[in-house]
Amino acid sequence: MKTCLMLLMGAILLASGCSHESSAVRQEPDTHLATGTADESCNTVPARIWALINNGQFAEAQALIAEAKASGLIAAPMAARMLDRISLLNTRVGQLPATLQRARDFPSQLKDYTLFEVKQMLEREDFSLATKAQLNSVVKILQNPKRLMEKL
Repeated sequence: MKTCLMLLMGAILLASGCSHESSAVRQEPDTHLATGTADESCNTVPARIWALINNGQFAEAQALIAEAKASGLIAAPMAARMLDRISLLNTRVGQLPATLQRARDFPSQLKDYTLFEVKQMLEREDFSLATKAQLNSVVKILQNPKRLMEKL
């Protein structure tokens, strides 16, 4: 009889759910993560720098990298990686070696655009200047031109 009563109470508790669950939820303070600026959305210097880089604000990112490196907030290898990424994203399609630009279906109309701008075109699905395949090939070439030069 005692076992049946325990099983019945267990079934009732499982069916109705636990009533103290809502009181156990802890309220977090407002962290302002919904805003779009890099300064407010990140709480560490490297995260702020990466946010600036991802938003295409390269001059601001470079200045912050220099200040953070000088004050010791970021290590030299991390600063070098960030600067390399900025350099890569600032690479213009027209800076590619001529042998790569003569490849079949190479979109020469993109010669004045940077890798960052081409990636934005892909994200926005803006194929007014080149097809999706051409944009993808330009991204691939700009990210690793040495590998493609070895194949030629």
